[in-house]
Amino acid sequence: HGDARPDVRRAEGRLTVLAAARALLLAVAVVAPATAAEVRVAPGGLDAALAGAGPGDVLRLAPGRHAGPLHLDRPVTLEGEPGAVVDGRGSGSVIVVAADAVTVRGLTVQGSGSDGAALDSGIRVLRGVDGALIEGNHLIDNLHGVDVHGATGTIVRANRIEGRQDRIVNRRGNGVYVWNAPGTVVEGNQIYWGRDGIFANASKQNLFRDNVFRDLRFAVHYMYTNDSEISGNVSIGNTLGFALMFSNRIVVRGNFSLGDRT
Repeated sequence: HGDARPDVRRAEGRLTVLAAARALLLAVAVVAPATAAEVRVAPGGLDAALAGAGPGDVLRLAPGRHAGPLHLDRPVTLEGEPGAVVDGRGSGSVIVVAADAVTVRGLTVQGSGSDGAALDSGIRVLRGVDGALIEGNHLIDNLHGVDVHGATGTIVRANRIEGRQDRIVNRRGNGVYVWNAPGTVVEGNQIYWGRDGIFANASKQNLFRDNVFRDLRFAVHYMYTNDSEISGNVSIGNTLGFALMFSNRIVVRGNFSLGDRT
């Protein structure tokens, strides 16, 4: 039968190479996430923390007032401890998301500017951005709550958005404004006052579900928004619950209109 030992040695060599490759892959998988840092940021230190942040870093904002506006130009998580406030001090949008895979979570976000043409907002997700997560925030005293402006794959979830009440309804901003933003999901939010709860314009493939809307003009306002779904929402005491205009291939199911005037 000949000497089988060379074949055995070759097989053992291949197994050794495979084991080394697996070990290298495991080392990369373990080391890569560890390169991201978690930094606790005291009031007054946010600009420096953002300037020094690397991709994947978590900036945990301590209780107190942190000065905005902020421009998030790298994939970071901005997360607030209870009592953490980011205040735009009446200038522009308070937090601008300008990079993919940014998370903004657990913050009170307040004090945007009042420029309707500039779409001043509590949180603004810019055109070209993918995969933003806006979750568990309290947005107050902003013209628009969240503006998803040409981004893709944005999730706006479990926020409380309280719109302005200091001007006539048609001059207020929207709780969530979605413009040309495929894949946007708006779910589980509570949206009050302002103009419209969610205004979607020239968009597609959006999902708006399980939100509660109170004391608005329209709970949900669709304009030229196709291939989308509105489900499980509750509209209470608004001028009109669901205004679906010039939109095709939409699914509307399981929503409630309670005490709306129209």
